[in-house]
Amino acid sequence: MVKKNLSGNSPFLPLVLFIVLCILITAVGIIREIKKEKVPLSIPPGKPSVTKKAVPPAVKGKVQIGIIIDDLGWNKDIVKEIEKINSPITVSILPYAPYSKDVFQEIKKNGSIEMLLHLPLEPRLPAHCFDRGLLKTDMSDEEITRQFYEDIKDFYPGVKGINNHEGSLFTSDEEKMRILLEAIQSKNLFFVDSMTARQSKGYILAKEMGMKTAKRDVFLDNQSDPQYIEGQIWELVETARKQGKAIGIGHARKNTIEVLKNILPEIEKEGVEVVPVSALLE
Repeated sequence: MVKKNLSGNSPFLPLVLFIVLCILITAVGIIREIKKEKVPLSIPPGKPSVTKKAVPPAVKGKVQIGIIIDDLGWNKDIVKEIEKINSPITVSILPYAPYSKDVFQEIKKNGSIEMLLHLPLEPRLPAHCFDRGLLKTDMSDEEITRQFYEDIKDFYPGVKGINNHEGSLFTSDEEKMRILLEAIQSKNLFFVDSMTARQSKGYILAKEMGMKTAKRDVFLDNQSDPQYIEGQIWELVETARKQGKAIGIGHARKNTIEVLKNILPEIEKEGVEVVPVSALLE
């Protein structure tokens, strides 16, 4: 027989109440967790279950890529390898490299490869450009114009346009770029901005001036590893599929040329057209 205290309550009552309270708290917690994990069997009308990503508009016509091979003039033999690519690529010749004139004459005979002048422009420190014919920001307007005409004299009218060699400092200087572009325009040439600096004014300024122009989208060979180069070419293709067209810049190096020879036929089979860069001007 359980003895009652003076108030008439059982001494076990507080313990019983505590146990009941613990059970209630645990039950409430379980119910809340079940509600969190519960997935609706059907999606309410007008409310998608996932956020849709924006889809770029479909590109009309063929996807096109242009490829520029820079720095020609240091090696005569590379020209024969470039000619084996059998795609309408564009080459860019330095004005004063040891074999620049020989390379120019050789490609001119071929007649199927588009040529640009690879114009040396001043880079931003700590980089340096030691190429002859360099245009610098401390030159006067007259010096810039005179040096440009001197640089191009042995290659005009064979070259169809200009793209910059280095030039991260010069292309970022709107005043100096305007003087240079006016000189380029006077020769009825187009300008391709190699985009060696994000701050480059070349492409935007050329458009404002009513010039035919374009800009580089992808560098193909910042590393000489063939696998890396192949990956960059496919990145160029993907960029072109998004934009309709894209321009890649590589250099006159053995690995770059070999990869292009091997991969361009495969790319063309996938419906991507390789065209001279002049076909992609704006």
